[in-house]
Amino acid sequence: MNRSRRDYFRNLLKRRGSRWKRGFIFGLLIGACAAVGAKPARAQMNPYFTAIGNTVAKDHLMLMLLPDYQLARVGPDYLTYMGMAEYGVTNRWTVGFMAEGQKIGGLDNTFGGVRFNTYYQLFPHGHLFHVALYAEYEDLNQASLYKMEVSGFGISDLTEPLGVARNLSAHTLEQRVITYHNWGRLDLTFNFVSEFDLQNHNDYFGYVWGIFRQPRWTGMAPMAGMNGMKGMKGMSGKPVAPPGLSFQRLGYGLEMMGGLGGTQQFGFFWHREQHYLGPVLSYSIAPNLDFRIEPTFGLSDVSDRFVLRMGLDYTINHLFGRH
Repeated sequence: MNRSRRDYFRNLLKRRGSRWKRGFIFGLLIGACAAVGAKPARAQMNPYFTAIGNTVAKDHLMLMLLPDYQLARVGPDYLTYMGMAEYGVTNRWTVGFMAEGQKIGGLDNTFGGVRFNTYYQLFPHGHLFHVALYAEYEDLNQASLYKMEVSGFGISDLTEPLGVARNLSAHTLEQRVITYHNWGRLDLTFNFVSEFDLQNHNDYFGYVWGIFRQPRWTGMAPMAGMNGMKGMKGMSGKPVAPPGLSFQRLGYGLEMMGGLGGTQQFGFFWHREQHYLGPVLSYSIAPNLDFRIEPTFGLSDVSDRFVLRMGLDYTINHLFGRH
């Protein structure tokens, strides 16, 4: 656990925290909307696991399943998993919902909590780069282990008894300043992260950056790079898709995240903060379906040794409106 959660755990050992699971109802409603009457279409996916860049296009719904396998620094290895839904209210405003859990070796699956997020692009046109503000309310418990970000100092492995930790709540307000830019198929983003503990009123900081080259074929545009045949279409008038196994469906990049201390001590303290780096790969399976993977390596003495991050992303275009 990072320092904020560890401090909170110690303060609450003598009293039992509440658990709030009503967010699952919201998630089921989103899933029902996605399954009934919606036509799938392709939109540009966020290829990263932690970094955030482009807002979701208006009336697009993105559904994501994100399992991670983590080799823990302390204690047994474990599997974490998250379900996420994000919807574009406008082209500049996105709202989302997340629910997560974990499976520790030899123990039952444990519910980790829910998160509600929103982010807004400040200016309609970014000549040099775009700027967005992000806010996320986290209603988690002390057993939550999914690495949506890292901040502050210390390890994040579960070192206290699971039976106690999962009954202790942890309420946090996460804020980010997001800057990003797109040069054709090349994306670059940087996030400054602030996590404010709503119980002990401590603030902890972190960072995330990523660079990624989008696949040549995404299902939205015809194949390019064929000597003026960029607009080539098949007999049906639809864009021509490359073969199922093709490098044109492959995107690749790099992502890094880490801690930056807290209000009492801000900055890089390498051996006391978690830092992770890994290559990220995505593959466009179909016009509305992507798979991505990121083998992530811990770089500091308090980081987990290795995290295998995986994601399956499904997009629905024009969920409530017409194409």
